[in-house]
Amino acid sequence: MSNTGFVLDERFKEHDTGRGHPERPERIGVLLESITEQPGLRKLEPRLATPEEVTLVHDEDHFSRVASTSRLRAYAFDADTPVCARSFETASLAAGGVLALVDAVMAGEVRNGFAFVRPPGHHAETNRAMGFCLFNNVAIGAAYLRKRYGLERILIMDWDVHHGNGTQHAFERDPGVLYMSTHRYPFYPGTGALDETGSRDGEGFTVNVPMVGGFGDAEYLDSFQRIIEPIAMRYEPDFVIISAGFDPHASDPLGGMGVTEQGFAMMARSLLRVADASASGRCVAVLEGGYDLRALRDCSARVLDELRGSSKLAEAPADSPRATPLLDAVKRVQREYWRL
Repeated sequence: MSNTGFVLDERFKEHDTGRGHPERPERIGVLLESITEQPGLRKLEPRLATPEEVTLVHDEDHFSRVASTSRLRAYAFDADTPVCARSFETASLAAGGVLALVDAVMAGEVRNGFAFVRPPGHHAETNRAMGFCLFNNVAIGAAYLRKRYGLERILIMDWDVHHGNGTQHAFERDPGVLYMSTHRYPFYPGTGALDETGSRDGEGFTVNVPMVGGFGDAEYLDSFQRIIEPIAMRYEPDFVIISAGFDPHASDPLGGMGVTEQGFAMMARSLLRVADASASGRCVAVLEGGYDLRALRDCSARVLDELRGSSKLAEAPADSPRATPLLDAVKRVQREYWRL
């Protein structure tokens, strides 16, 4: 058994967003040039997600609207979300690529993995494409794990610079999915406030850690050590899914944050500890944002190193005076809902 699987395919370049768009085919191109099958890594083939799989999360009208764009040369769901005639098939392949990796992990063919897919997904709502996203790849993966494999507790950790509104809304009433997010706030899409903690049976199973612009490795490490990892360990997930956006990187043109490659490695390492503790190591990362090509390449490589257990990075410093008041507030929410 290879330790780590990855999904990466030339066909993910076929979603054409037009000239000047940050979510562009070159994002996959730079990964195709740099990530290859090697000891400890196994390349897996993506497949098309079926309509039944996509509609585990999205309603049928949304699926039909996206599918109908395959008859059009160009269309835009909003100013940020243009598509071409190949976008529906590419989005179906992205969701299916995540499911192919999930199946390989559940079958014991690989221990964990990374799905390098596009278009990204975490902004896609049940009935709406938005924010570069057509189908919510991570949410579909979580719903699939519960339906096909009967898993009771899924952790989704979203470290993209933008809050994953679509993922949060998909599971905000469901205690079977713990959604956690670190994100710049206030920022697009406007959701992800500290007091958004879920509703009804899912109250307390949404944990948002809003971050101030400019925060970097120290602040992220502080939030993972004090908030993310303790809550995740208490939840004891059966499977860990990472919405792995690399736009909090210091070089990203959209993010305005200060995270480095080491910071992303640290976050991956923290979540792998959670997966090892309760999920037999089952952990899948799924590409979301990240628009500086060099940073995308380098951060992806560092997270892959963590997944296959070959990184030798030292931990970043834990103390961060800037983060303390914010994270103390999160701790109050944590005590209220988790009685820690």
